[in-house]
Amino acid sequence: KCVDPCPRYLTPDDTHDLCVFCLGEEHARDVLEGAVCVHCELFPMRKLRSRLSLFSREEGQPPVPRGSGPSAAEARRKMSSWGSQVDLADELKKGLSLSRASVAGEDELLADDDVVSLTSSDPAASALLGPSQEEQEMLEDEEAEAEPFLISCPAYEELLEVMDRATVRLDLPWKRAREVAPRGRLDERYLSDHNLPAQVSLPFLPDLHTEIEKVWKRPFSSRIHNFPHSNYANIEGMREHGYQRMPPVEETLASYLSVGKASSLKTPSLPSIPLQVTSRLNGRAYAAAGQAVGALHTMAVLQAYQADLLKDLDKGQGLSPDEVAELRRTTDLALRATKQAATAMGRSMGAMVVTERHLWVNLADLGKKERGFLLDAPVSPSELFGTSVETVVEKFREARARSAAFKTFIPRRSRSEPEQYGGPGPQAQKTSVATRAPPPPAGGSGRKRG
Repeated sequence: KCVDPCPRYLTPDDTHDLCVFCLGEEHARDVLEGAVCVHCELFPMRKLRSRLSLFSREEGQPPVPRGSGPSAAEARRKMSSWGSQVDLADELKKGLSLSRASVAGEDELLADDDVVSLTSSDPAASALLGPSQEEQEMLEDEEAEAEPFLISCPAYEELLEVMDRATVRLDLPWKRAREVAPRGRLDERYLSDHNLPAQVSLPFLPDLHTEIEKVWKRPFSSRIHNFPHSNYANIEGMREHGYQRMPPVEETLASYLSVGKASSLKTPSLPSIPLQVTSRLNGRAYAAAGQAVGALHTMAVLQAYQADLLKDLDKGQGLSPDEVAELRRTTDLALRATKQAATAMGRSMGAMVVTERHLWVNLADLGKKERGFLLDAPVSPSELFGTSVETVVEKFREARARSAAFKTFIPRRSRSEPEQYGGPGPQAQKTSVATRAPPPPAGGSGRKRG
């Protein structure tokens, strides 16, 4: 229940101390615009929009209260629709006791995801429990990603204004292409507040892409841990916080799943070599992403330091020459950390490409050299293997043509009639010795005695 004297109740998945109305419209809007709230992070995007829509109802629209009477009947009629039943499916799964409805105040709105007060003994209600919990969450996430964001975001408009000035200053090309959603026959023609906002693609920085492409030339053989060039990503507690390597599998579980595949004296591992290679490649991608996160920590510290220095300047205190030099030094260090973060993310993306290549190469019967060549080919945005497949095929063709030419112009001697050099061979010597008469006994030429 919300804090007294508010009579409203909270849903079991809401960890706030106050209800959505006591938190206010500003809180609901700030969360959708990117503000951090540890309680709202547990909600799907659909529910966050639903909470904000409670404050954006038109004036004069009668609320849907709780309790009995015509208003409650109207609420039950709305909840009998298919869309409302889908929204209430999650709450029905949890088997909530909805007797709290009689305690709630008459001025409370019935939000589709905020508070549920419905008891039903209808057996048909169990049909709503068809999708599993995981499937329902996946559907909600897909709907949140596919559905455009209808609420104008002042922070996004401010971002576009700053980007406009930044591209002019940095001389960056920016087409400002707007991705306008196609209009349907049921969309509004006059009410501009409900029209879908046009999404604008932000500018592309070629210098950052150059840092990423440097590690795309040889994604399979390149080193993930390049310590002389990763000092900005080396932060405290990387191993403890899971940035350094993939979390290891539990040894007891691995021993149970890989029983009979390896000796009990060895560390349990995946049963086949292709699976082991896939695991190592996945670990490389994870480690590279961890380095990028470490560099982001360094960037965040430097940028927060910059913000504090500029805050002192905004208060009218001014900056000393040493503080100005410190601000410029911090900016350059943040740019260096940005380059290392881009390089680490390039390694991670390259390792993921190699993993995908490995899955496809396993379907072919190739030698180790050809497999390594295909895995280590430069990353191409348009094709998984790029021109490496044609290169391997051309090498096979050249080898086959060269072998055919050798057979034609340089025929090999038949192995059934080898040429002998330096007299008879060892087999002929053994045969001659075997067929030779034995030597006469000693003294055999003397006269017999009578």
